[in-house]
Order: sequence, then structure tokens, then C-alpha cells
Amino acid sequence: MINVLANVQPEAHELATLAREHLDELTTYATHLVGSTDDALEFVAGGIHHASRYPPTRLSADGRAALFRAVTRAIKHGQRYPPRPHGVARLFQRSRPAFHAEIDTGGAERMNTVKRALAMLSFERRASLLLRDLAGLDYREMSRVLECSPESTARLVAAARREFGSIYREIAL
Repeated sequence: MINVLANVQPEAHELATLAREHLDELTTYATHLVGSTDDALEFVAGGIHHASRYPPTRLSADGRAALFRAVTRAIKHGQRYPPRPHGVARLFQRSRPAFHAEIDTGGAERMNTVKRALAMLSFERRASLLLRDLAGLDYREMSRVLECSPESTARLVAAARREFGSIYREIAL
């Protein structure tokens, strides 16, 4: 017998509530991955738009990982929201004013070193390090986000930490 209730898609307001709860985490994650707040906001919006079109069936269990996966895919594939025009149409569009964020410069020297060391990592290693240490995802959730097994996720995080440590020590000198 087929269980029809197992394949029921979640309501749109449930995903919107979940996205609202984790919006700060998603934006911080995307900002550290991309390096620009403007681009990060467009990628987060693109990821949330993609997640709303293809929501996970078990939103309570997989919702957070699905949002991070959607943002990671949006960054990896350059899917912004609203989409940027291609071809000749991009020449006739007015540019938007730049977004300015207030940044606390208390530990600016140390943060610049951390950001530079983080920027020197490859995309997969940088994403794994941010997902584990910044977002606090466990290896099972990270494996869904990075679309690999939990064992390879653990190896990826370990390699990212080793490489980040050596780069940080080299820059800090």
C-alpha cells in the first residue's frame, strides 16, 4: 500500500517561517563564502527562491540543511535573485546603489587576517569550514548540503582546518 501522506509537500508559509528564522545565518554564511555583502544578499535570495520551488518533503528534519544547500548551490552556479540580464539587455539597465553595511573595526587587523586566510581556501573547503564552525551543522546535515557522504565531509573539514591553519600562520607572521 502506498502512503500518500509521505509525499505531501510542505506549505509555503512553513518554508517562509524557516527562512525567516535562519536568514541571518544564511546571510553571514554567504557573505563569508563570497566576500561581498551585496552579492551575498542576492545569492541568499536566489537560494531561498530555489528552495521555495523545490522544498524538501520533511521540512522539520531537513529544512535548515535544504536552505544552506540552496544557498551553496546558488553561489556555486551564480544564481542570483533577481536574475541579472544577459546579452544586450544588460547595457540598458540602470545600476542600483551599492549596499553599505556598518562594520565594527575593533578587531579589524585580526579579522582581515582570518578573512584573507579563508578566501585562499577552495570553495568546497571554505564552505565545509563555514558550515561546521559558523553555522554549527553536524556532519549528517553537512553531507546533505555538500552532496557527499558524511565520511568524506569529515575528511573535507579536517583538510580545510589543516590548510586554514597553515595559511593563517603564514599570513599572521
